[in-house]
Amino acid sequence: MKAVTGSVAGFAVGVAALIAVTACSSSPSASMLRPAGGGSSATVANGQSSAGGVTGVAYVMPPFGKNVHIEMTSWLPSSTAQAQAVITDKDYELAYLYSEYRGGQDQSWASYVSSMMQSAVQQSLRATDVTTESFTGTISYFDMRVIPDPLVHGDLDVSSCFDNAGSSNTNLSTGAVLPDTSPADSHYVRITDELRKDSAGQWQVISSLPAVYYPRAEECKPARLRSTSARSSPSTADMSGVSRLMCCEAINWNGAA
Repeated sequence: MKAVTGSVAGFAVGVAALIAVTACSSSPSASMLRPAGGGSSATVANGQSSAGGVTGVAYVMPPFGKNVHIEMTSWLPSSTAQAQAVITDKDYELAYLYSEYRGGQDQSWASYVSSMMQSAVQQSLRATDVTTESFTGTISYFDMRVIPDPLVHGDLDVSSCFDNAGSSNTNLSTGAVLPDTSPADSHYVRITDELRKDSAGQWQVISSLPAVYYPRAEECKPARLRSTSARSSPSTADMSGVSRLMCCEAINWNGAA
């Protein structure tokens, strides 16, 4: 599958900063979940690094086709408030990915984001490499973490590894597999969304932080595939040193160039 473009990937484009990425992979320990209303298989990836967490399937799996296999971590933090934010983020990521799968036509992601974030996401979904493409194969989300946002009191930053090495982009009309010319390591990335409660007390995704790629995000590439020369970086769960975008970045999971 294509590598992340710009930067999930990281490009900031002013107030409506956009970020592009693609994804896929597999996880070692997993249990099966049937997606609601769909024919694809979905896997719940177990085993998380965050202390005090609990496991439980609590998210909406869109109806991907049978040629798509989604692995979403089942991990939830022990804090009720943090768990609600994590579930919202999972739902958003899956809904956005499904819109990518449908060529940008599905709008179910909109219920999980702020009004300003909606504008940024809608703009990203109008890109040509979104509206003309889909994907097949395996996409994996794992090693999920949540921390208080270091700059905005009350906000939470939810991050996870995103691995797209096992998928391929396809032509939306014909289904033909498109060539992948991206560097191999660009398929392993840590993504982070910032969430905030709205006036009704519901968590919403308000922005996305710049993505962190392997080898900096060393934990996001399967150990058996890591280069012996790759150097470990400071924990990506500590976001205090990450430059923050001004507002709203939309992560385009599959429309990468």
